Amino acid sequence: MRLSDLIGSVVVDAEGDEIGDVGDVWLMQDGPPMGVFGAALRVDRLVIGRFGLASRAGYERPDVRGPVILARLLGRGTKHRPVASWSDIAAIEEGRIRLRRRSGDLERPPSLEQPATGRHWSAGLELLDRQLVDPDGMMAGKVDDLRLELRDEGPPIVTEILAGPGALARRIGGRPGAWIASVHARLHTGSGDPAAISFGVVGKIGDHVTLIVSRKDLATFEAEAWARDHVIAKIPGSSEA
Repeated sequence: MRLSDLIGSVVVDAEGDEIGDVGDVWLMQDGPPMGVFGAALRVDRLVIGRFGLASRAGYERPDVRGPVILARLLGRGTKHRPVASWSDIAAIEEGRIRLRRRSGDLERPPSLEQPATGRHWSAGLELLDRQLVDPDGMMAGKVDDLRLELRDEGPPIVTEILAGPGALARRIGGRPGAWIASVHARLHTGSGDPAAISFGVVGKIGDHVTLIVSRKDLATFEAEAWARDHVIAKIPGSSEA
């Protein structure tokens, strides 16, 4: 399963009413050990509602309070949106998530609050589209999607970062996504699957995602090198020509 299988899906409550789309997924860092990053991230709650400017500016966090005027205006859009825990989910279908609870029975937290143990992460704010950087400070791609591993008991955990057109295509969806996937499949020498990076090589997450291995050792570099040798090098006037 991918994170993109959850974000954007229509949510239907126990009474069959559509109550909105999944705008974000909150992750909890309290799973099994995952390399130097520590405890793995697991799916905690699905946030139902638009992930817009207010969320991207971080106003769903209680410690983001300024500028005061913006906090008052934008913060309203992130407060008290309904959230569904993994145990609330009855079924996951293509583009649709069915809940076993009624809309009125769902939690509506005022913000993404940090628990006493572990830590909450907003997938939309703190992971998706973040730049990947290797130990030498070289860019190694972006976080275009996340691989989720289903478990027999409990919510799924994040096991891999997915990067490149093969990952981005599904997130975009529709005709643009299908076009990107088609081009990627024709140009890619392998299966056309997205480049995967184990979350075990993540060092830390900040304004970018720091990795503990060189970009040359990643699947993203293989795709980049192939494009350079087979596409860019054949363009007249390119530095590789």
